[in-house]
Amino acid sequence: MADDLLPRQAAQPRLPAVSNHPAGPVRPETVYQRHRQTPDRLNNSMRRAYDLLRSSLQSSPESLYLVESELTESLSASRNTVRAVLQLLAKDGLVTRSPKRGTRSAHVTTLRINQIAPVEAFGGESAVHTQLRALDYQILGCPGLVRERLQLVGDWTVLMMESLVLRHELVLGILVSYVALSPEQSRDVVVDEPDAILFLEKHFDVRIRGTKSTTIGATAADEQSARLVGVEVGAPMLFLEDVLEDEQGQPRALSQFRLRSDLIAFQTHAVRSA
Repeated sequence: MADDLLPRQAAQPRLPAVSNHPAGPVRPETVYQRHRQTPDRLNNSMRRAYDLLRSSLQSSPESLYLVESELTESLSASRNTVRAVLQLLAKDGLVTRSPKRGTRSAHVTTLRINQIAPVEAFGGESAVHTQLRALDYQILGCPGLVRERLQLVGDWTVLMMESLVLRHELVLGILVSYVALSPEQSRDVVVDEPDAILFLEKHFDVRIRGTKSTTIGATAADEQSARLVGVEVGAPMLFLEDVLEDEQGQPRALSQFRLRSDLIAFQTHAVRSA
C-alpha cells in the first residue's frame, strides 16, 4: 500500500540505436514503401490501377462506359486514385471524357504477334483487316546494316517501301520494309503492292514461311511521325520489327513498324516448357 503512494519516475525516452557504419543509399523500393499513402482500399496505387484498367480496356472487344463509383470497387482503389487514372488515360488517348456523355473507352486494336500474315490481314485466323497507303519507295543499293540483317551476298539489292498503316481510314502507324532483291529481280521492278509479303509472292513467287525474329520496343514520335499519324511530338509509340524468311530459311525482308500506342496492343500466348 505504501508503495502505491510513492511517486513514480517518468519513463525515460528510448534513444535511437547508434551505428558506427555510414548510412548507405536507400533502396528505391524502401522509399516507395515509406512514402506511399495509407490506402483506404487494398489496391490504392495509381500505377497499379492504371495498368490494370488499361489492360482491361485493351482486351475488351468493344468500347465501354466507365463510371467512377463502379471503378473504385472493381479496382479496389479510392475515388481520387480512380479520377487521376482516368485523367491520365484521357491524356494518353485511351478514353474520352465529356460532361454530357461521361467517360468512354476508345477502341483499341489487338494484334496477335505469334502468327504471320500480310499487313492487310494482320493477325492470322483472327485477322484484323488493315490497309496500306504508299508513301515512298526507293532502290537503295545494299546498305551495310540491311545487308548484315538479311544476310545478303553478292549483287543483291534492297528495295525500301514506306507506307501508312490504316484501319477504316484511321491511321494506326507507319511501316517501312527493306526487301531483298536478287540481281534478276531488281531489273525493271514494279512496285504496285506496298506489303512486303504480298509483293514478294505476287512478283517473284517467293512464299514467306514466317519470322526469323520479332522485336517489340517503345519509342517517341518525332516531328515527322507525329505529323503522319496525328499525335503530338513525343507521344509514346510502339516499335515492332520483323525479319521475314522464305521457305528455304533465307531472310527476305526487314519490316519496321511505328504504331500508335493509344490504338494498338499486342497479344500472344505463353506455354511453360517441360
